[in-house]
Amino acid sequence: MNIEEIIIKQLSEEHLSEEESAFFDKWYQDSSNWEYYNDLLKIRSGIIASQVKERIDKRRAWNQVRPAHKISWIRILLKYAAIMILPLSLGFFFLTRENKQEKVVYAEVPVQPGKKQAVLTLSSGLQVMLADTIVHVNEKGMVISNLPNKELVYKIMNNTMKTETIYNTVTVPRGGEYKLVLADGTTVWLNSDSHIRYPVTFSSNTRQVELEGEAYFEVTKDVEKPFIVRMNEYNVRVTGTQFNVRNYSNESLATTLVEGGVQIERRGKVDELRPGQQAVLENNEIRIRVVNVDEQVAWRHGAFGFTQCRLENIMEELARWYDVDVFYMNQQVKDYHFSAWFKRSSSINEVISILEKTKRISLDLKGRILTVKDISRN
Repeated sequence: MNIEEIIIKQLSEEHLSEEESAFFDKWYQDSSNWEYYNDLLKIRSGIIASQVKERIDKRRAWNQVRPAHKISWIRILLKYAAIMILPLSLGFFFLTRENKQEKVVYAEVPVQPGKKQAVLTLSSGLQVMLADTIVHVNEKGMVISNLPNKELVYKIMNNTMKTETIYNTVTVPRGGEYKLVLADGTTVWLNSDSHIRYPVTFSSNTRQVELEGEAYFEVTKDVEKPFIVRMNEYNVRVTGTQFNVRNYSNESLATTLVEGGVQIERRGKVDELRPGQQAVLENNEIRIRVVNVDEQVAWRHGAFGFTQCRLENIMEELARWYDVDVFYMNQQVKDYHFSAWFKRSSSINEVISILEKTKRISLDLKGRILTVKDISRN
């Protein structure tokens, strides 16, 4: 079995067989291979860093991103970098390592907490970066403004709007968040790695949007026109309320009700939630449970809240916000449970310090690679 081929698959995010995974884990347990593999991880980060952060103007880079079903822009770039550039880069590194004649040089971008940033895609396909600039766009009679306090607001300019339904989308990358006020006054807070598609104006008898990722909704009340959040597995129907939805591809779909009432619709069955309850899709069934609402929506108020959460779930949340890749030296640590609460504005070094106080794990950040090691058994 060729370890270099397995490494390329691993870094290209291809699926490893059980045999390949076991072979790789055994190889990596040898401390002499750690620096070598970490250098390869840095090459992967360096490819993205050098091409996007240094060689391409920021606005042009954003405008080249097209909202897709899986909308993490850095991962979209990484996919193509892995396919087109990564094997060549790694092949070169393997050769130079063998000959010991060259030293790999890579670019590192400092890890910062997430910030308010997103991409607006208009009905024409035109994309507008929402970050530090003020934007005013006229979309079929609707004025769309990116206000100084970093929120996107839709306002009807006149009553002569066309009746055809046209859609906009807002895409938030890893390391980002954004606030959106829809035409009916409903406010949507979008978390990192999220994507929402919605009508510019709600002209039909329902107000319907589509969501991937996570969002907190504060819905303007209208009993005559229900507000519906559509997802692959179920719909959330309300007339006016506050609730949170998580719809990440690698997690169980969950809706948490903060106030008011919502209906969960799936395959002809309807479940109703009360404040403080959460509906989760598990094993192809909707399960309703009581949760700590403050913890579930902590991100909306600028914090992270974890109570006896699996480390893997915690690290996925942090990876999205700080835009880092997580590597586990010991697979068993993924199932360790931790409790923690800290501000989203905290530096990643502060977060590392908090988690390391448990004396169960150590965290090593190099470039944008965060390596997790089990130290509880030493």
